[in-house]
Amino acid sequence: MSAVAKFFTIEPARKMLALVFAFGLWLFVAIDGTYNYEREILVEYVNLPEKYMIVDSVVRLRTTFSGKGKALFGIWTARPSVVCNLAEVVPGKNVISTRDLVLPVKEVTATFGPRYINIEVDERMTKTVRPLIPLRGVLKNGMSIVAIEVLDTLVATGPKSMMQKLTEFTTESLDVRNNSVTFEKKLKMESVAPLIKFSSENIRVRVIVDSTGSRVFNEISVVVVKNPGQRIKSAPLYIDTLVIAGARSRISALGRQEIIARIRTTDLVPGEYYLSPEIVLPEFLTTVSFKPQRFRVFVY
Repeated sequence: MSAVAKFFTIEPARKMLALVFAFGLWLFVAIDGTYNYEREILVEYVNLPEKYMIVDSVVRLRTTFSGKGKALFGIWTARPSVVCNLAEVVPGKNVISTRDLVLPVKEVTATFGPRYINIEVDERMTKTVRPLIPLRGVLKNGMSIVAIEVLDTLVATGPKSMMQKLTEFTTESLDVRNNSVTFEKKLKMESVAPLIKFSSENIRVRVIVDSTGSRVFNEISVVVVKNPGQRIKSAPLYIDTLVIAGARSRISALGRQEIIARIRTTDLVPGEYYLSPEIVLPEFLTTVSFKPQRFRVFVY
């Protein structure tokens, strides 16, 4: 029999009592001593004005605690957070001394690794947005889209510097394959940036469908887009015949003022050119053909 086994088999009750007494005596002495204890703690930001948002911040701080063992034992079992008051921050970079941080723990002193922390703040911006809806597939043969209606109001909120740069907010692709009647669908918004939040993760859309038709337009004037000081010479610029296809209800309501035909000469050096016009139409309408297809233009 081993020595350890003999120790516990001979008068076990008295020896267990002695061990418990020894551990209690050690614990009493240990918790009354002064120690240093190091660990990372979370930073909690409070009192940020509603008009601002945090763009960048320090999440954790390496901290050295000094105090009695019994106080440090509480920190070891339940990690506290250090509190940073943001009531007086301004847009941009804010440098905050770690001496101004508040640690809600008694009988313990704390020393933080860095002397200062940087907090970047921006103005909160909110605006109503119309999402861009990419399409996947095509409708059933002989059918066309009249319009896609967004049935829900979508509001985006984020830092002003980011919101001003973003011009498009996109949903997941809308599958229209083999549809032949008007239908509704719920689409998920695609994430644009972690700090930009939408009022809803999904929006409802209605796709209005009609049979496909075509329409002929005559004598559509062509606009020349040129540089200041650039001179252009040509015969009168008109498209004699323009054929447009799309949903019948949309085609019949299409006005001439909604059709743009243009030629760009901004990148051209002086000379003679035969240029094809660009035809710009409302959404879901397409150009079938146009004549003439090129115009003779002199650039000076």
